[in-house]
Amino acid sequence: MLRRRLSVLLGLLAALAVLGAAQADVRRGTAGIHSGRIWAHIFVLASEQFEGRGSGSAGNEAAAHYIAERFAEYGLKPIGTSRYHDLQAPMDGSGYFQPFRVYVGAEAGKTNRLEVQANGKRITLRLREDFMPETVATTGAAKGELVFVGYGIQSSLAGHEDYTGVDVKGKVVIALEGTPPVTEGPNLLRAYQPARVKARTAKEQGAAALVLVQKEDSPLSGMLAGRGVDSGIPVVTLRRAAAEKLLAACGVSLNDLLQNPKSRPILQASATVQTEVIQRYGATANIIGLIEGTDPKLKDEYIVIGAHMDHLGWGLQGGSMYNGKLPAIHYGADDNASGTAGLLELAHYFSANPPKRSLIFIAFSGEEIGLLGSAFYTNRPIIPLEKTVAMLNMDMIGRLRDDVLSVSGVDTSPAWRPLLEELNRDAGFKMTTSGGGFGGSDHASFFAKKVPVLFFFTGMHREYHTPADKPETINAPGAARVVRLVAQVTDYIASVPERITFSEPQATPRRGGMERGIRTYVGTVPDYSEEVKGMRLSGVREGSPAQKAGLRAGDIIIQFGDQKVESIYDYMDALNRYKPGDTVAVVFLREGKELETRLTLESRAE
Repeated sequence: MLRRRLSVLLGLLAALAVLGAAQADVRRGTAGIHSGRIWAHIFVLASEQFEGRGSGSAGNEAAAHYIAERFAEYGLKPIGTSRYHDLQAPMDGSGYFQPFRVYVGAEAGKTNRLEVQANGKRITLRLREDFMPETVATTGAAKGELVFVGYGIQSSLAGHEDYTGVDVKGKVVIALEGTPPVTEGPNLLRAYQPARVKARTAKEQGAAALVLVQKEDSPLSGMLAGRGVDSGIPVVTLRRAAAEKLLAACGVSLNDLLQNPKSRPILQASATVQTEVIQRYGATANIIGLIEGTDPKLKDEYIVIGAHMDHLGWGLQGGSMYNGKLPAIHYGADDNASGTAGLLELAHYFSANPPKRSLIFIAFSGEEIGLLGSAFYTNRPIIPLEKTVAMLNMDMIGRLRDDVLSVSGVDTSPAWRPLLEELNRDAGFKMTTSGGGFGGSDHASFFAKKVPVLFFFTGMHREYHTPADKPETINAPGAARVVRLVAQVTDYIASVPERITFSEPQATPRRGGMERGIRTYVGTVPDYSEEVKGMRLSGVREGSPAQKAGLRAGDIIIQFGDQKVESIYDYMDALNRYKPGDTVAVVFLREGKELETRLTLESRAE
């Protein structure tokens, strides 16, 4: 029924949109890249029926089938499997899917309890109405006296130590969510505000359990947001309205605590906290199709054209920047229905105009939760990576403004800069370029394997990662211009006699990315494609402290300084303990052997 409705919808859209847009495109003398078709694909992919295309969801699967049906319609050769959910399926060329396992979210189990004894009274809180476990909560129970610990932050480096002067060993600590208000300048405490960090701090200080209190009252979601790693103690979030009643029974005012968040025991009060969190996994898939080249020799070399088709779903897997109430559909029209639509349009175009080298079209899943699909493909390529000439990535190409187009990866091959300069004379973009091949999209997985990459992107906007990223915000003619440029780049590198070569760009320290330590820069690039105990590296940035220390792709960091590393989150938290200039011992595994190195942290560039 869903596919029938979508087919009817697409037919209506195509009839109305493509006719006018295609005529305009033809008048401009372009060769078959039509903005109307691009917009029609975006309208479908970012519709309510696909529910934001969250990896592992029914909407994501429906979008995958939609893309596969278009590949089949355009005559692309299947090189995957027809079994979407079969994680063990061999790539037998029977279909367009490359399935892989993905984390889909967490749920509160049956044994969650929060009970407080205060001044001889027993107060029992209600699951979902008054409190919810956090995803970092362990499965277990704890009982102890209540101690208020301000915002639950302990960092001499950041100059904020809520646990100093109070004894919390074996006790249940209550902490305010977030960080203290900042009146001016950057908030240096924001790296300490996640429940994950506060839970780790509470555990290290000896607390038996952690209760986080809302500062502003809002209903609790029935589902748990984000992904957690077991902190080793029960952790719950308490709704403000419930916290006010609970604290009042203890003879304490929440407003007083908010105005003066000084740590102190809550006298004659104790709590029992029991939590159970169930982590859920499911299947998703990359969608892959092949157009064979026309040259008898060159067709054994391949160009990957990629775009991620997943988005944030209902906003509960993490990454949402929405200030309203979750769950809410995050439609992802620009991010990345626009790039996926461009991928489909290029598949349509090249199916009628095949070049000399072969083309692999991949709609990746799992990008929003760690580049999972592209990392999975590059670790298990259907076509050997040594035969892959280049990877061209489109992510958020639907909001072209003032002709400004960003292209990254231009120093990953000597061919890129002169080619882009030549093509842009006619394309007419105000093109901004950056040389590095790492970054927050799927091209990074290919660059880590020494494949030349280009990443096309039309810029950030206020609708990013919110439910407001809808089709009506898209500049379809602008997207078509970007797609035409990608087609021209493809045509060139797919036709020149000698394949382009890879080069290693010099990366410079920069803000942002996964390393969230205060002003520190290491240069590690995490690999999220497989769950390991530690943090596996997909690469290190050229000239970075990590490279200077001898770390490389495939290494698994298991200790950073004085902190054990069992996950990416442990690693991120460890960075907050150090400052630029500190020399840190790093223990890592390489091919099963435990090794140690020392690296000196550097400052991030402004």
